[in-house]
Amino acid sequence: MAAAAMDAETALIPTRSVRIHHRQELMKRILSTLALVALAGSAHAQLTVTGSTNKSFSGYDGDPAATTGTLSSGVQGTLDSLLAGSATFTYLGNESGNNNLFTFSVGPQTLTEASAIGDSVTGAIGPGALGFSFTDTNTASTFGNGSAALVYVANVSTASYGNFQYVIGFNDNGSSDGDFDDFVVGVNVAAVPEPETYALMLAGLGALGFVSRRRRRRA
Repeated sequence: MAAAAMDAETALIPTRSVRIHHRQELMKRILSTLALVALAGSAHAQLTVTGSTNKSFSGYDGDPAATTGTLSSGVQGTLDSLLAGSATFTYLGNESGNNNLFTFSVGPQTLTEASAIGDSVTGAIGPGALGFSFTDTNTASTFGNGSAALVYVANVSTASYGNFQYVIGFNDNGSSDGDFDDFVVGVNVAAVPEPETYALMLAGLGALGFVSRRRRRRA
């Protein structure tokens, strides 16, 4: 009788081992899913400059230089987002004799020379060219994304306002100095997770809760 019971218990060992293995694999999948969700939530949508050409410049000074450090090279072209997401433009100062302003097409929303450095505007965007422009109000001239009056400098860090995927420098009609510090903004674009990502997260959390309840019952 004792031998039979021992045999029965021994027969259960592989089954228990298989169950433990399955639970371990499930946990791995859940943790992997949650890690991907966290990555998607924190990742920045990629920005790129289409048709880019290198641009060197000098004379970048005043408030912009105090905020970003002295900049002297970047690219020109059209600033595009490769993914849908949320774009934030932050005012980083100006050094200009003319009165300039920045307009983000979502809203629309504006930043002016009366804005405080660090003020920002935010809105949802789709893939493609970012919708924004700079206006020299003295000459009533507006320059959109892709204009030769703009330069894009990638990966700029500031001490007080964080990091920017790109800093955009504007050169107005008031002078031909080409210093691109007449009105300066920083831009970041954050990706919005796809609906499928949220579904995976909910499924993973549900499975995690199920496994946790089973463990508590067994304990």
